[in-house]
Amino acid sequence: MRNTIVTHTDLDGVAAAAIYLRLLGGELGVDTDIVFTEPYKLHKTLSNLPRGTKRLAIMDLGPNAGTFNDIVHRLRELRSLGIIVEWYDHHRWRDDWVRELTLLGVRVHVDASTCAAGVVARYAPSELGAEIDEFVEKLVSATCAADLWVWNDPWAPKLYRVVGRYRGAKADEWRRTLVRGFSEGSLWWPDLDEALDDYVRRELEGFEKNLRRARVLDVNGCRIVFVLKEPGPPNTSILGNSLLYRYQADIAVIVRKRGTGLSLRSTSVNVQRLAYALGGGGHPRAAGAPLNLGLLKRILSTIWPSVRLKHAQTLVTNALRSLGGCNALRE
Repeated sequence: MRNTIVTHTDLDGVAAAAIYLRLLGGELGVDTDIVFTEPYKLHKTLSNLPRGTKRLAIMDLGPNAGTFNDIVHRLRELRSLGIIVEWYDHHRWRDDWVRELTLLGVRVHVDASTCAAGVVARYAPSELGAEIDEFVEKLVSATCAADLWVWNDPWAPKLYRVVGRYRGAKADEWRRTLVRGFSEGSLWWPDLDEALDDYVRRELEGFEKNLRRARVLDVNGCRIVFVLKEPGPPNTSILGNSLLYRYQADIAVIVRKRGTGLSLRSTSVNVQRLAYALGGGGHPRAAGAPLNLGLLKRILSTIWPSVRLKHAQTLVTNALRSLGGCNALRE
């Protein structure tokens, strides 16, 4: 049977895929393919699966409000072809989303009490007729410590960083290398020492560049810090949390200098609701949404990247006002 794993690009997505592959007993490039994607691209990814897929496992990807109907349409087509579809996620889902996909025959496993790697370790064994081992437990511990932002495992900061060493096509091949290594029972090997040193050097350089571009706005009693992020380190979550504390902000909005999305971070405000209003989704403290630049602004932004930042400011402030400001979103 040809298997396809569709997963997120961060440590949690990589670890979840590795655990699934280990439980499956599969081999990359032989009987199993891996596709890395972002939540806002999931509907397109599902329309371009590797040929011959008979079992599809989606993980660490929550549906975006703006693309959910397209996802349903594509999964309905896949199920009509007899393809087994499993979905493992730890983001918060709407109840009607779970019901609709379940009615299609999708095996939905959503559990917000752990990270995606933990969801796969908890529910995939019953799907695959397998059992987790001590290594899987160790990988889940390190991954959840990073993804849930508790950092109570010494491996967490190292693994979190090495996953983001490369970008583009090279990044996907690097992630496949990590998935293969993890699935075979290795948590660390010599190549990762060099990867970590390289990442930390670029992370420090990236902080200096990005912090110079930060802009702060006060909207409806809400302090928001915006930044136009250069490609590469630091990681979005690390940068977002640094911005929150540095500027004592309620919300950090990270706009990618290249790409079509924005990321939201907070320690006191439910940014998931804000992301939903923008056609996205995620967690209460970490969420994302499409930037939705029109054609003219897309063209202009190739010359003046600041167009992206200004557009994001308009989208976020309008959505925040419509929701009643930060006081209505505090938890």
